[in-house]
Amino acid sequence: MEEYINIGKIDIYLFKDISNEIITDEVILTPDRYEHIIEKHKEDYSLYFEKVKDILNKPDYILKDSKNKDTAMVIKHIENTNINIILKLAVKNDKKHNKNSIMTFYRIRDKNLKKLIEKNKSIYKNE
Repeated sequence: MEEYINIGKIDIYLFKDISNEIITDEVILTPDRYEHIIEKHKEDYSLYFEKVKDILNKPDYILKDSKNKDTAMVIKHIENTNINIILKLAVKNDKKHNKNSIMTFYRIRDKNLKKLIEKNKSIYKNE
C-alpha cells in the first residue's frame, strides 16, 4: 500500500476555533489508520467509506475533541445513523502530521451524539 490514501480537502475556516495554525486543507488516511478502521469498524467502513469526502465537505457538526489536541470530530447524519470522523489537524510545528489525517471513523447513535455535544465544544453546526 502507498504511503497514504488521499481523501480530499476540508474548509480550514470551519476548523479555526480548534487551531488557527492549520497548514493544509488536504486530508489523508495512513495505512496504519486504515488497518485500525478495517479491524475495529469493518462494517462502518464497507457501508460508509465512500461518503467520507462528503462528510468532511458538508458536516452537520464539528466538535473540538476535548481529549486530543488539534483534533476534531466531524459528524454527519446519514441514513438512520451518524458518522463520526476523528480528524487530526496538521498544524504548524507538528513534526508528525503534515496533512490532516483521519484517525478513525464509526457510526454513533443519536444518544451518543448528544453526549458528545455536551462533553466537547461545538465549533460548527450546519443550520
